[in-house]
Amino acid sequence: MTLTKPLIPWTTRLGTVGESAIKSRLAYFSNPTKYEKDVGIDFYCELIESDTPSIPFYVQAKGAKHFDGSWGRSIPKSTITYWLQRQHPVFLVVYDDEMKTCYWISIEDHRYPLIQQIFATVKDTVYVKMDKSNTLEQTRDGNELFIAKVHEDSLSIQLFRGRPQFIGQEYVKKTPSPPRSDIELHRIRETVRASLYSLVQHYLRAGDLKTAYTYCQFLAKFDIRHYNHFVWRGQIARTFGEADIARESFEQALKICKADKNWPSDSMQKIIATIEKDMQGL
Repeated sequence: MTLTKPLIPWTTRLGTVGESAIKSRLAYFSNPTKYEKDVGIDFYCELIESDTPSIPFYVQAKGAKHFDGSWGRSIPKSTITYWLQRQHPVFLVVYDDEMKTCYWISIEDHRYPLIQQIFATVKDTVYVKMDKSNTLEQTRDGNELFIAKVHEDSLSIQLFRGRPQFIGQEYVKKTPSPPRSDIELHRIRETVRASLYSLVQHYLRAGDLKTAYTYCQFLAKFDIRHYNHFVWRGQIARTFGEADIARESFEQALKICKADKNWPSDSMQKIIATIEKDMQGL
């Protein structure tokens, strides 16, 4: 009986060699941790700034025998979607074994083109391509561009999620970037509403009705699609003796509730009954 030895092809070994080369470079400016299971991301990393862990990011490592003018690979849509859903920046890094060089691209830089490709084709894959513009250096001070991109992409992801952040690390910061799509605009508006709702609840509990009322007044102009702030404005206005504003606020809240066909009927009827009870005596 002849026993066959297990084969470990070069492509498999190249993947391991590539991961090691990429990890060694990442270790100069971050704390990379290898995932045991490959779900489309190989490394979870944290930038090291002033010897302290800071912004997290992810790296998907690839190995190539040689890297000509460019590198390209068909990647499953499920993997692309997984990358785009991460809360921190994702980078694709390719190790060129022939030149012993690592090249990278930012996935966040290509967010909207990738989304378009996902919906534009019936294929299960999306073709991702990179050139030699960006290299990952095996040195402590040679990856300033990559580090800056981690910062930039982190802000971009927050913007996509509807949470724009001030730009910069110093005392004087730049204003946040404007929304780039209707999705971002909607999410930012929802973040504003949720933030103001939280503040209204805080000042109501603190007994500061004047400040809570100020926020409700703004919300009444900012958003006419939700009833909550109209109810709060009506309740506070009634406390202040402003019957006309209280009545107007409750009527607007009722109008919104009665026009909502998606809310469960039984629950909505209870809300309407509560608002009508608040209107009594006005």
